Amino acid sequence: MTSAADLCIPRFHDVLGDAMGHFHTHYWLHGGRGSTKSSFISLCIVLLIVANKDANAVVVRRFGNTLRDSVYQQVRWAISALGLDDFFQAKISPMEITYLPTGQRIIFRGADDPLKLKGVKFTTGYCAIVWLEELDQFEGMDAVRSILNSLRRGGEKFWCFYSYNPPRMMTSWVNREQLERLAREDTLVRRTSYLDVVESHPEWLGAPFIEEAEYVREVNERAWRWEYLGEVTGTGGSVFENVKAETLSDERIRSFDRIRNGIDWGWFPDPWRLVRCGWEPEAKRLTIFEEHTANRMGPEETGKIVLDALTYEDAEGEEAYYHDEIVWCDDTPDAKVQMATYRRDLGIRARPARKGRMRRVSYEWLAGLREIVIDPERCPLTYEEFVAKEFARDRDGNFIDDIPDGDDHSIDAVRYALMDDILRG
Repeated sequence: MTSAADLCIPRFHDVLGDAMGHFHTHYWLHGGRGSTKSSFISLCIVLLIVANKDANAVVVRRFGNTLRDSVYQQVRWAISALGLDDFFQAKISPMEITYLPTGQRIIFRGADDPLKLKGVKFTTGYCAIVWLEELDQFEGMDAVRSILNSLRRGGEKFWCFYSYNPPRMMTSWVNREQLERLAREDTLVRRTSYLDVVESHPEWLGAPFIEEAEYVREVNERAWRWEYLGEVTGTGGSVFENVKAETLSDERIRSFDRIRNGIDWGWFPDPWRLVRCGWEPEAKRLTIFEEHTANRMGPEETGKIVLDALTYEDAEGEEAYYHDEIVWCDDTPDAKVQMATYRRDLGIRARPARKGRMRRVSYEWLAGLREIVIDPERCPLTYEEFVAKEFARDRDGNFIDDIPDGDDHSIDAVRYALMDDILRG
């Protein structure tokens, strides 16, 4: 059998080892055109079938009429590339591929026929592997969970593969879900692009593909970043074009000299939100490294969250202690009572942010920074709000010079945290 490592790009080598060792249940693979994610998943499925005698696979796309010319052919390619043609038998009606030594099957179904999905049965083993291709075309995560619940029954080990090209907008359900997946221990998330393929196997793409990608890069970089790199670029109406996703170490966070803390009050459905940032005025860089959120909590409960957030060690191995930092808060009339509880009962230095008529100015100040660095794993809600915030549109869909209110609890907390700096600036 041909080595699988020779059939996938180095960027996937560790993912292959992870899947074969079953170190995760969910494999969330997204990227641009030519990133070879679908080829890689088809290799994984074939190898997992061969290595696990009780494992069967179901490959799902939103529409059944798209299966034959896409995922079905992709899995057949993987079988042939691995040199296993003699061990598998493929047929069209019903669309399935059988591993002859054991009778295990790879079945292909469309989500537009839920009865056929629910009726999937196996005489040997159980459905251990599910591949949801073009995930962004599904109706939402509730629909995806329903499919998984219908298929994953009767076994102990499961592998779920998800592949898609990200939609432009962060507000798309699949982009929001990807941020949540970063924090899940049972999920491995990996983004790839054609550039990963060019580094090791440019012949897999061919010169015409690479030339077209580079042409798009020259004439429309935003389109290139979305289509070929798989980045969530927005539609050109983003308020914050300076957001940068970055994984932050504890050492990096401890290096900040100027810590800023902000609170946006809320109860339900609007949440209470605390955001902590590091401000570097010389570099015009704001780094957001911590967030906390709550619903239906009074000031005594949220205050304890603040106390815990401000209790940390100055260096690795040292004893943690409470840092008496200022916490800037939304200065609504109701907030006076909550801040009084913070100060009187908990000893928190809570102060009202002077936000009067400063909404637009503070937005422009933040948008004018060189960088707003956000760790998506530590602060998924904050990252989502910043990258999704767009200018308003008129009736014809054109962007206008107005920033709509809503879905901005973290942004507001950041504005309050920096309001003194904004006023000075």
